[in-house]
Amino acid sequence: MRADKTLFTGLSKKDRRALVRELARLEREETARRRRRRRIAWRAGLGVVGVAVLSVGTVTIVSALQPAPVLGPQNMASDGVLLSGNGKSVTAATTVALEAGSTPETSTLDKTDGMLHLVVYADYGSADSATFDTTNGSTVLSWVTSGNATLELHPVALDDSVNQNYSKRAANAVACVADAAPDSVPAVNTALAAAQSTAGASGLTDDQLVALVQKAGENDKSVADCITSGTFNDWVTDATGRARASVPNSDVPALKTAPLVLVNGTAYTGALDDANAFESFVKSVYAPAADAPDPAPVE
Repeated sequence: MRADKTLFTGLSKKDRRALVRELARLEREETARRRRRRRIAWRAGLGVVGVAVLSVGTVTIVSALQPAPVLGPQNMASDGVLLSGNGKSVTAATTVALEAGSTPETSTLDKTDGMLHLVVYADYGSADSATFDTTNGSTVLSWVTSGNATLELHPVALDDSVNQNYSKRAANAVACVADAAPDSVPAVNTALAAAQSTAGASGLTDDQLVALVQKAGENDKSVADCITSGTFNDWVTDATGRARASVPNSDVPALKTAPLVLVNGTAYTGALDDANAFESFVKSVYAPAADAPDPAPVE
């Protein structure tokens, strides 16, 4: 659900952000209530089935009480978490949850606003994804924190067949954090990248993922429950499939390997462990964007 644009008329940028966050908070609460009602309805349905197992109407009752399709995580309507900074800290954009079967919202890419717009598709079971983040992650976050860049992080699971679903389970962990505490995503992303080299062939267990998230600073019990129950596993599969089919705002047609790093829509193809090479690439992309004329005023 989108807010009526007239709500923002006359508000300052700060007040508009505050209003967007308040609307998103109300939507999160309503989503949580819907989920609770579905769980209660489902349990009640099971009780009815047990009593009326021989009834002709049983099938109809069970069908009517089936829970609705699982929602995606809140704050990931684009299949990614969009992060921006204010000079002191990094904040995640808040969005409503993506309904199962719905098309994600494509984030706007403005190459003339003088900012860097970075997009990273990361597979936490991939050594290459971990290498890029451990080499360049702190620099990228410093750009975002300063307010000179945005970062949209997409957790995907390309390597599930070789690591016993660790890529999916780790991506689900990020989705769980994004759903309940999106501002904690950068710290969890950094922790997952750092843990990849010692996680072993099967990756971290669910309990170890919970411990990693808690050590990164997120102790919400709902996040732990979400991780151990694999709440967003299906969403991870769907989001990865969508990225395999198409990558929006990009000069590459589809996601084939991870990481995929986009700078203002252009894919980085240099060495993942060379910080100087990455910074040189960023400057080469940013310079033309920074020199571009201001967009024409809206009449």
